[in-house]
Amino acid sequence: MNKIKSILFIFPLTFLVLFKGLAQNQPAIDSLLQIITVSKEDTILIRTLMQLGNQYKYLQPDSSLYYFTRALEVSDKLDALKLKASCHRYIGMVKENQGSYDDALEEYFKAMAIYEDTGNKNGMASCFSDIAIIHYMQKSYELCIEYLTKSYEIKKELGDQSAIANYFTNMSAVKTDQGQYESAIDYTLKSIELFKELDDKEGVAIGYGNLGSINYSLRNYQEALENHLKSVELHQEQNNKDGIAHSLSNISGLYLLMADSVARTESQRSQYLKEAISYGYHALELARELDAVSAKNYAAGTLMNAYSALGDYKKAMEFAAEFIAIRDSMFNEEKTRAIEEMDTKYETEKKQQQIELQESQILARDATIRQQKTLRNALGAGLFAVILIIIVIVYAYIQKRKDNKKITEKNAQILEANEELTVLNEAISKQNNEIVDSINYAQRIQSAMLPPETYISELLDEVFILYKPRDIVSGDFYWIKKVNQYIIMAAADCTGHGVPGAFMSMLGISFLNEIVQRREITQANQVLNELRYQVKQSLRQHGQPDESKDGIEMAICIIDEKNRIMQFSGAFNPLYLIRDEQGKPELTEIKADRMPLGYYQGKDKPFTNHDIKLEIGDTFYIFSDGYMDQKGGPDNKKFMSKNFKNLLLEIHEQPMYDQKKILDKTLSDWMGNNSQIDDILVVGVRV
Repeated sequence: MNKIKSILFIFPLTFLVLFKGLAQNQPAIDSLLQIITVSKEDTILIRTLMQLGNQYKYLQPDSSLYYFTRALEVSDKLDALKLKASCHRYIGMVKENQGSYDDALEEYFKAMAIYEDTGNKNGMASCFSDIAIIHYMQKSYELCIEYLTKSYEIKKELGDQSAIANYFTNMSAVKTDQGQYESAIDYTLKSIELFKELDDKEGVAIGYGNLGSINYSLRNYQEALENHLKSVELHQEQNNKDGIAHSLSNISGLYLLMADSVARTESQRSQYLKEAISYGYHALELARELDAVSAKNYAAGTLMNAYSALGDYKKAMEFAAEFIAIRDSMFNEEKTRAIEEMDTKYETEKKQQQIELQESQILARDATIRQQKTLRNALGAGLFAVILIIIVIVYAYIQKRKDNKKITEKNAQILEANEELTVLNEAISKQNNEIVDSINYAQRIQSAMLPPETYISELLDEVFILYKPRDIVSGDFYWIKKVNQYIIMAAADCTGHGVPGAFMSMLGISFLNEIVQRREITQANQVLNELRYQVKQSLRQHGQPDESKDGIEMAICIIDEKNRIMQFSGAFNPLYLIRDEQGKPELTEIKADRMPLGYYQGKDKPFTNHDIKLEIGDTFYIFSDGYMDQKGGPDNKKFMSKNFKNLLLEIHEQPMYDQKKILDKTLSDWMGNNSQIDDILVVGVRV
């Protein structure tokens, strides 16, 4: 079982599908294409088409599917069962890499049926392994173990020691994800021992890397470091640059974690961060040379976090740009400018802190001056009264001159303080203007990343979007794309407002582009499952108490224009559907799962997918919680979902543009003199 062979410490423990020759070999491709044009032997044609499919499998999956499908058609005509089963397996692998797990399983089971009919035990074992991977990706661990065991039993019967060692490795991954660390260590040690017997140094290297990941989960950081260093040493002996890059990335991430969890002094913390940066640079250089995407992405993320922890925001944003660029294949000029502006946003926050400090200093100085003036005036007046009574008129004149001199000195001090206040006020005014200009420009960048109205109008005839950021830039965002016959739209609410929320929204938009537009995942709950996985990896959320608690709440709808069916799935945010039932409008709430896309104290479960048969005249709404949470009215209370539902029922028959105006005016009247407390987003669509 060589398809799942390593566990990475980079993200939560998972299978790593190892493959060689990812870069396309153009001379080999040209040679294979030439064979196709001249070959008259069908069996040779099938094998050549399959080789072409493998050449394109990871870099151009559409081309890979084309060649595998052609090979399947020819093998089907010849009734070449062994080749036909292989074609189904390879098509399943491509579908799996695209995230189409249901389609992949269908292909694997087709291959399995042929292998069972022909008594091909090796093929059966391979299919069991393939199916186990799918269940692992879906976190169905019991099913994963069931199929891994079936594969193991066959390989044991056949005496395939290498496959048995891989079985131990994969069981270690499952047990680690289940939190059964003692069992995971036992499986890992078995795999290392067997790989040593087979003189498979690469397998041993992977085993030590797995052991390091398990010790990381157990917080045995020193043991984890030793394990990963051993893995690097073995990879270097085999000149496996890909393995070296991943192991160096693991060590870099481990030092970063130790800086937060183990360091007892600031000096030790600084040293750990420097080690993280050193290993991160080595890993990134090697990953760039190999174009190893996962290693590049994690190394860039580790360097971003390490420099941020050191307070070097400029360097942190340089690697943030590379981190996001790797994840977003649809990266364009507007997004590039947005990333470049993130350092400005960090500087904005720092300047705001400086302004608040300066203002507090000004207030303190002003209070001191007033106290001094009051005290000195009182003393002067009292002294003057005593002098009038006690001292003779001659001395009274002299004392008066002394008092006048004191008053002159105090006036000079007050004048000097006023001049300093004027300078500080001018500096504050200038900094405020710079901050406002910077945030306004950031708002233009964020607006450029949102779908333009012309694009939305091309996809939907009747739609409105009420979008009201609280602090110029917003943590709420809306998103829409068309993939084949599907229109995918989302309304999202990120943690925080302003600059922090805007940063999260950029990550969310980037991940949606990758999941939907590049990988063409068009099942609503699967989009949320993948998005949650991406967010937790990017924010390094492994369930530890000291981790980031940021996340995204989202409602996503996928409209199948061909079959007039809409899918809905929600992370906290529901969908409201209004439909006429026997001449009377009824509002139905399609509830969301009570789980965010990000940190969650409970156990992650797959999101629920709802299928809704659309009818002409249906009106539906997706939104963030900002509208309902806004305070106002006579009792200064929240607007609440009940009032929101009643308002939608009253206006749902109005033109969509008028609905937006009514919602906006109702909100303004409700707020009165209150300020807006959250970002607000409401999206309405009529079928």
